Amino acid sequence: MPSISIIGPGAIGGTLAGWLSKFPTNDVSICARTLFDQLVLDTPFGTIDLSPAIYTKPEDTQHVDWVVVATKTYQVESAIPWLKNLCHEGTRVAVVQNGVEHMSCLAGHFPQQRTVPVVIDCPAMRSAPGRIKQLGPINLALQDDQNGRDFADLFDDPSINIRHFENWKTAAWNKLCNNASGAVCALTNQGANIAKDPVAARIMENLIREVIAVGRAEGAEINDSIIKEVITDQSSAPDGATNSIHADYIEKRPMEWSARNGVIARLGEKHGISTPYNKMAADILQVIEKSFD
Repeated sequence: MPSISIIGPGAIGGTLAGWLSKFPTNDVSICARTLFDQLVLDTPFGTIDLSPAIYTKPEDTQHVDWVVVATKTYQVESAIPWLKNLCHEGTRVAVVQNGVEHMSCLAGHFPQQRTVPVVIDCPAMRSAPGRIKQLGPINLALQDDQNGRDFADLFDDPSINIRHFENWKTAAWNKLCNNASGAVCALTNQGANIAKDPVAARIMENLIREVIAVGRAEGAEINDSIIKEVITDQSSAPDGATNSIHADYIEKRPMEWSARNGVIARLGEKHGISTPYNKMAADILQVIEKSFD
């Protein structure tokens, strides 16, 4: 029976905890800042209601076979004390976050050969600690290697869509095309369908073009057609639909501007690629975020 601990039971971490706990072959625990009695996950396929072991102090935990880091990208440092207590020499850590820096975010703290990068696409929202609503299907993108296949084996339900990629960077960078363009929503305080506005759509296009250029330099395979796909998808979003960075803006929480747009500027500079749109987006969002204090 594999033992699994989830660090960060937010919308995504809580959703994964719910599904992993559903299978009797898994022993699931949760590492959280706030203690709660039950995890209630309302999914399109029914409600998952369970009472997993929940820890609020790293020193109270025991070694596990798998750790799932599902914190926001800017909260990785807060996961390090947990990893020191949860991990033994065979533990593997699945990093389930936005952006493309999954393999480097734990550098110096955990061996890369046991780090498992995961791209997830799953609309979900948390209303309170332990109360999560999953709004759509779970789509996981994993590297086609032993680590990726073993992580996939922890799930055993046809409603969870899992794809394995020989080049995992392709999956990560294609998702980043969507995430980077989402900065327009936070910058304008408008829902996803702001993409129907020609000016907004043009800004999104330029953001995505920079992602494509840098992603290809990093070794990802990205088709230019993704520009139209992303803008069309966002244009057709229902009124009021928000992405996570816009939701954080509305709630005046820290935003993942660094992982979504700042990373394009950082890696673009490494490759000598100009990325003015993403750099400007990251800079403005950083200034806005400082006003939340």
